[in-house]
Amino acid sequence: MIALAVALPVGPRVVAAFPPPVSERRPRDHLDASSPVPVPVPVPPVPPEPEPGTSGRGRTGALPLAGSTVAMVGVVTVVLRGHPSWLPAYAYLAVIGVWLAAIDLRVHRLPDPLVLPSYLVFGLLLGLAAAVDGAPGRLVRAAVAALVCWAAFLALHRLPGGGLGRGDVKLAGLLGLALGWLGWRSVLGGMFAGVVIGGVAALGLLVARRVNRRDRLAYGPFLLAGALLAVVAAGI
Repeated sequence: MIALAVALPVGPRVVAAFPPPVSERRPRDHLDASSPVPVPVPVPPVPPEPEPGTSGRGRTGALPLAGSTVAMVGVVTVVLRGHPSWLPAYAYLAVIGVWLAAIDLRVHRLPDPLVLPSYLVFGLLLGLAAAVDGAPGRLVRAAVAALVCWAAFLALHRLPGGGLGRGDVKLAGLLGLALGWLGWRSVLGGMFAGVVIGGVAALGLLVARRVNRRDRLAYGPFLLAGALLAVVAAGI
């Protein structure tokens, strides 16, 4: 409940804080063939930015975000109800995951100001859970899994023609931390599921001719979906 009380009003403003990049280059002057004098090309006026979280159509942009946040926190709460000391960490991950998915779908970016501090916050919450449960081994395994996932996705990022961005690598490390707490089976299953979901979605978009091979795809939501499936499987 505390997570939702904070996330619902704050979420739209967090997502809106990372707008699509705007090119700062001015259009080149159009040169008339009969004259060396440049003729400026008229530039249409830029419409004013909508209020944060409104998407330019009232608060319709905030409603799906709020609904997704409630749904994800609800799922985590239900599947991990037998482990109350874990709930603060995974409720936090559910909230930040919804925000990151929304931002990545909107601007193809997983911003460091959200991802990197989440390592510390999530790690501290897992440390609290380890102290309550007397399970330091889980915390060590989570840290090792984070490093393994980060290194594996860094290698994929460096492959020629790889579609992974640096943000995906950092997100993979964070998800490795979350899934490592649950066990190595969750790490493998969650990461594999994310890769498969992303591959199937990309193939579907290619077949439907919605994208081509050179288009960038938002990969973060698929990694997050795979991690969610692993958390649900671990809690059942």
